[in-house]
Amino acid sequence: MNKLIIGVPVREKNYESFIEMLKSLKESVKEDTYDKLVIVDGGDMEQTKIALSTIDIKYELVKNPGRGPLEAYNYLFDLAKKEGSDLFLTQTDVLFPRLYKKDWLFEMKKYTQNKKIGAVTSLNGGGKGGKDYVEGLEWLGGWCSYYAHRAIELIGGYDENFPDPQYGVDVDHTFRLYKTGLRIVIFNYWVHHHMQNERPHDRDPDTKANKEKCARFFRSKWKLGEYKE
Repeated sequence: MNKLIIGVPVREKNYESFIEMLKSLKESVKEDTYDKLVIVDGGDMEQTKIALSTIDIKYELVKNPGRGPLEAYNYLFDLAKKEGSDLFLTQTDVLFPRLYKKDWLFEMKKYTQNKKIGAVTSLNGGGKGGKDYVEGLEWLGGWCSYYAHRAIELIGGYDENFPDPQYGVDVDHTFRLYKTGLRIVIFNYWVHHHMQNERPHDRDPDTKANKEKCARFFRSKWKLGEYKE
């Protein structure tokens, strides 16, 4: 089986949920299922180290090379590509339920032994596209997605040219994966996402305009024509 990296971008003020995420990961996944846990810190590294000291888990901590989570994710995609590894992406606001006598991450890993499969996700690991992007496109989010190395070699990381990195980059990334001909498997597993039930950009008065701007960028990039309601 391929090597496997678990990648986690970390931002400030997420430390409490971050520790709960790591506890659930440790309790539901065997250590030999993955090769290393890489944490890409975009906040206060000293605070992150303090948070990590509260749980017995092996990890590598690196500084985010950019300004936001998009650069952190792309660091992880690049690392996996360089090391010939699969990559499991998650976030600090996720809880992983334990399965009876099963390691859910190992089950995901088994799927990717099939050379026709590019990625595996959970039942709620993404969303479904609307007409403004590609209607019905089942896209992968960055909180519970397992990418086979073969997929990363073909599509790389997220497109950093999007007008707003909070919208559309995951849809675009998934669209690129579909275009390679590789399949995406939705595994019978459910994670608890958005533990804090609050995201700053959800309260942004410009949210609707930013979403529309990103959708127009996506449709222009892929020459899908202008969307009209």
